[in-house]
Amino acid sequence: MKIIVNHITFQNGSPQIDSYIDNIFQLLVKRFPEHHFCFLVLKNHHSLPSFNAPNVSVITINEINSINLWRNIKLPLLLRKLKADVVVQANGICCFNTGIPQVLLISDCLWLNKPTFIPTKERLYYRLFMAKSMKKAKCIIAISQNVKDDLSRAYPIATEKIKIVYPAANTDFQPIFLEKKREIKDGFAEGREYFLFTEGNNPIKNVVAVLKAFSLFKKWQKSNMKLLITGLITPQKNDVLDKLSSYKYKDDVVILSSLNEQQKSDIIAAAYCCILPSHYEGFATTVLSCLQSGIPVIASDIEGMKEAGGDACIYTLPDDVEDIANQMKLLYRDEQHRNVLIPKGFEQATKFSWENSTVLFWETLRKASL
Repeated sequence: MKIIVNHITFQNGSPQIDSYIDNIFQLLVKRFPEHHFCFLVLKNHHSLPSFNAPNVSVITINEINSINLWRNIKLPLLLRKLKADVVVQANGICCFNTGIPQVLLISDCLWLNKPTFIPTKERLYYRLFMAKSMKKAKCIIAISQNVKDDLSRAYPIATEKIKIVYPAANTDFQPIFLEKKREIKDGFAEGREYFLFTEGNNPIKNVVAVLKAFSLFKKWQKSNMKLLITGLITPQKNDVLDKLSSYKYKDDVVILSSLNEQQKSDIIAAAYCCILPSHYEGFATTVLSCLQSGIPVIASDIEGMKEAGGDACIYTLPDDVEDIANQMKLLYRDEQHRNVLIPKGFEQATKFSWENSTVLFWETLRKASL
């Protein structure tokens, strides 16, 4: 069987989709050497598949001026040339001019739940073509029950096609020894304990609420705690991070936008607590990464967070700044409360594994190819 993975997506992909594709297919490539896996990627994609196996090929597309031209004219011709048996569409939109079975991978339903947080062109594209894609697809993989429920409500015709295949935390995210924690704190937080926000300046991830809550916490506690902000920082109009020079506690906020993968996992494992007050999540894989690392999480009281975090997280409304600050204070004052949450987190993280998800993913591919 020849499986094509169309990894050419809006906004040149996303870290969550990149990680999902990478983890699932690393295992599939090893388990099924008799099948061939071909990845279609853009030349400047920030995370090319890191596969090195004889049954893997990567085709690099130099440039796409029109997503419609690519998807419905050039892509069908390429699929025919490659003699594809099944196609995985990594951004959840079908190619309409091919009879080759297609599996849609859908990680969130932003266009349904929070459309103002995505570009107008992308929003319109989903509005015009998603219903048609739901009908065209042979199978649909949703990364959570939350995503499946949203799709089923909006597109009832697709309900029977949808299979849930969860992500998991990468194995890089693990607890670290006390000496390593001290080293990380010395290197990034002047030797102090720190709260952590891992989602950069993406507006839907709600760094504004974190900064406001941190202000209240500092006002109430007079502590020397730091706030570290990691993740992708992109230029944007009225970015709150551009205004930090006037932030009262600016000297206690550290922005780290250029970290390698090891640093990212170490900074999570050394944190006192991670704060994730997102307005929306399809499924919060970052929550699992934190829990697996032995770090408590204050998360939004939304389905995409609760499905990942179970009873191992502290939940608040995303814009209830005072409640977020109160939970930060509670963790700071009550070490025992923090110590109760950590083992719950380890247990919750074990409920999700790439091995189990790979089995389900492969079953879906096989079903689609029949």
